[in-house]
Amino acid sequence: MAGLCLTNDEVNKLLEKQQNMKKRGIKSGSGREFDLSSLQGRDSTTSVARIRKAKEKAGMGAGGHTGNDRTDKPSEKYLAVLKQGINTLYLPDWLVTYIKDDDELATTICVKGYEAKSPHVIALAQLAKDPILMTGRKKTVEKKGKKANYEHYIQVRVFYELERFYPDIYKLTKAVPNGGLRHDSVGWEMLAEGQKTGSPDIDIEVAKGKYFGMKLEVKTESNKATAMQLDKIELYNDAGFYAVVRNGFDNCWSAIIEYISLPDFDFKTDLNA
Repeated sequence: MAGLCLTNDEVNKLLEKQQNMKKRGIKSGSGREFDLSSLQGRDSTTSVARIRKAKEKAGMGAGGHTGNDRTDKPSEKYLAVLKQGINTLYLPDWLVTYIKDDDELATTICVKGYEAKSPHVIALAQLAKDPILMTGRKKTVEKKGKKANYEHYIQVRVFYELERFYPDIYKLTKAVPNGGLRHDSVGWEMLAEGQKTGSPDIDIEVAKGKYFGMKLEVKTESNKATAMQLDKIELYNDAGFYAVVRNGFDNCWSAIIEYISLPDFDFKTDLNA
């Protein structure tokens, strides 16, 4: 077992405390008088510095935990060990792949207090810790029910992939806040500010081929677009955009890749040709 690591100040405080207890006739827990010889004249500066240096080299904070502050990352070697400890039994395969490939995501999952800069990474880390966030849970006597939110994580994945691999496109891509439970007053405020019901979920404001931009309506594998959403898709296509409805992440991502792979705006290249 490793010994207790104290600084000089901590040693002096402990020595003073035990001296006072000895003067008052208080004995140690074993019934013996306090032995102060081991503390008197002790200089712990060198050993403490050595221990701290070793921990820093291992990617650990001074307290023995990774992530000494909110931006520290563990070393590659230590992170590899942390990754092995992540329980992936109930995680979808795509998330397991992300964790293996993305050290930022793995660090966010493993290191307490560490915060990634990306909101998409944070959302995926939360999902890794609680898969029920995506799959939902039936109500039981002990626990409340939780609604599945597959569509949410399709969009999280889309923006996560764009941020990692297509940062220039990511900067010009936004989500359109249509869904979600809101207070009536907030809903009316958003309508007053110009939000339009039925607008597609994702808007890529980059002109490609003959299109002024891309509009994507995201659906889960089993969901269908409403009549209002289909009308909006048609309006956008008539106005010169590439507007589509796609089910599931793979289909959504394929549509995005096809679009952003078009040449820069040339007024003629057609994806439907």
